[in-house]
Amino acid sequence: MTELDTDIFRTVGSVDSIPNGFLVPYYIDDRKRRIAIARVDHRLYAFDDLCTCSHEPCPLSGGLLTGTTIMCQCHGSRFDITTGAVINGPATIALNVYAVQEEEGVVRIRV
Repeated sequence: MTELDTDIFRTVGSVDSIPNGFLVPYYIDDRKRRIAIARVDHRLYAFDDLCTCSHEPCPLSGGLLTGTTIMCQCHGSRFDITTGAVINGPATIALNVYAVQEEEGVVRIRV
């Protein structure tokens, strides 16, 4: 991956597809990566969709979103979606977070 590649924003869906207080999973084919995008207080946050617990990956998009905290439905780990930081384990590795923007009716992320 070149430095230029990390500056590319990819369109993932329409602004209307992510209501306030919800999160939606997306798969970025060329990066082979699952990303979740959440809208909290009308602001968008993008982060890895898979929990970082080492024994079994689990989609965070099926977890409980409370404010800017997501809880893994499989393991109970909690993460801050603004920074990716682990709030409670068993996970010990932070989530990757991504720049996200709304532009001309679409949601775009930089991965």
